[in-house]
Amino acid sequence: MNMTKEQTATSLRTFKSRRDAVLHDDSSTFEHSLQRFVEYCQADVLAQAVLAPLLEGGEPDADAWWKENISEDRDANLVIPSNPDDELALRYEILKYVASSSERVFSFGFHFHKMKLDESIELFRTIIVRPFAEEFGSRLSDAANLATPEARELQAVPYERIPNVNETRIFLSHKSVDKPIVFRYYSALKLLGFEPWLDEPDMPAGTNLERAILQGFEESCAAVFFITQNFKDEKYLAAEVDYAVMQKRSKGKKFAIITLCYLDDAPVPKLLKPYIFKRVSNDLDGFAELIRALPIELSPIRWKAEVVRD
Repeated sequence: MNMTKEQTATSLRTFKSRRDAVLHDDSSTFEHSLQRFVEYCQADVLAQAVLAPLLEGGEPDADAWWKENISEDRDANLVIPSNPDDELALRYEILKYVASSSERVFSFGFHFHKMKLDESIELFRTIIVRPFAEEFGSRLSDAANLATPEARELQAVPYERIPNVNETRIFLSHKSVDKPIVFRYYSALKLLGFEPWLDEPDMPAGTNLERAILQGFEESCAAVFFITQNFKDEKYLAAEVDYAVMQKRSKGKKFAIITLCYLDDAPVPKLLKPYIFKRVSNDLDGFAELIRALPIELSPIRWKAEVVRD
């Protein structure tokens, strides 16, 4: 296998994208995501470097396995090889088998008494797709033999800890007069790789204000309220507090309400008092408290591209 570092990194990024889609996207797109994932496995050079040796002695008979295991007159138990290589090869063939017919994933769920397609898809993900993706991802990173961020990510990050791209913004709530303070936080968060939400850059002219704010909250994992002598719980700020509480109730630990109070005597809205609340004297202290309170963390440490570029 002769691949450049760039080609290897591209292969790993593609795997991560296809894997995340088949594991996490809405069930309405599952069939398409599964087909795309299988296409990657069949066509990618790095993927085939891992899979081809497993299939040299012949491909496992997925059709025979299906008939023996997925039938109405059998108990809901699946026979899976104990040998890791044989297991990976079989799961791969099962993925191909199901990708070739949209009805099979429902049949899989029906065998386990699942009457809804969504339930069947989730069960198939849990029993077949996720174990394959975990083992296959580990072997891909070993085959890559590169300390790339992509390889490290495949090795170190459990899939349940990978959020969707529309879940990780950070909503910055403030009075307009405090914009200079908040924009310093916005710029620092951007430099660290976070995606903060701020009204000016995120609401082009003509945008419906309330709709844009609600969408901002729905796409965020945290809301940060900047409390100064200018903050008053009224109009849009009151709505933002309500939206934040609503998201906290809906998302639980995956959403944080963070209140940074710049004055000891600045009043804090009653609805915010039960959540993370810190009095800070400067931006540095405030930023440290913000980062500590977020439900997401920074990416793996890596060299800057220009430092290692030939």
